[in-house]
Amino acid sequence: MGKSLNIAHRGGAALRPENTLTAFSAAIARGYDGAELDVQLSADGVVVVHHDYRLNPAITRHAGGWLTSPTPAIKDLSYAALQAFDVGRADPDSEYARAHPKLAAAEGERIPTLEAVVARAREARSPFFLFVELKSSDDPDSGDPISLADETLAVMESYLDRTIFVGFDWRGLTHIKQMAPRAHCWFTTDRLEGDLRPILGNIADNKANGWFPDYRNATPEDVAYARELGLKVGAWTVNQPADMKRLIALGLNAICTDRPDLLQSLE
Repeated sequence: MGKSLNIAHRGGAALRPENTLTAFSAAIARGYDGAELDVQLSADGVVVVHHDYRLNPAITRHAGGWLTSPTPAIKDLSYAALQAFDVGRADPDSEYARAHPKLAAAEGERIPTLEAVVARAREARSPFFLFVELKSSDDPDSGDPISLADETLAVMESYLDRTIFVGFDWRGLTHIKQMAPRAHCWFTTDRLEGDLRPILGNIADNKANGWFPDYRNATPEDVAYARELGLKVGAWTVNQPADMKRLIALGLNAICTDRPDLLQSLE
């Protein structure tokens, strides 16, 4: 069984500003195997890389000042309008900053396009995998999952061999599999309780390539059952060394972490 891929969650959110080109460049330079990132559509249909449906006031400035809630939704702003916001540091008074004490600021960082991230990934000396999370749901601030899937697939089509599409909203993933059967889709699940076999069976029935669970659900029994169904298995978001060691021992296909530096030291 091969080494688990070391996937930097949002580019390594504990180390660099999340979902920025600075973060992805650092992940490449440090020799991690890839990065996870979140995508949405701007008002004018550009696939942009950002986690929250609305601009996060804890990490977003405009004209030097921190935003306050309620902030605009990504889907309501054009790509040009989004470029007015600086996402290169955390508000020092925020809970976000307290939760990310090792975060190195990068002044002037803007919300990147997915296309720009792919261009950066191509510069890596060894294959650099992109775990592209389709950020959609039934939330009223979410965009349409099918439009997002179509536009994201169009951007990633020339990079499919190093792309794994993930997401909690399986509508977009299922659509991608229908449009591009050779695309790799791992269905994400939040923390689950009880017998997971019916859920794993449903994932396999949807022609998924893998299962991407909360790391606490990556037990020996459920990982073994997923593999019986022909699914690869990754886990998110794994930040403690003890959990990393346990999942490495299970031989997971990928481990997604805010601290890829820690995981690298253990492998």
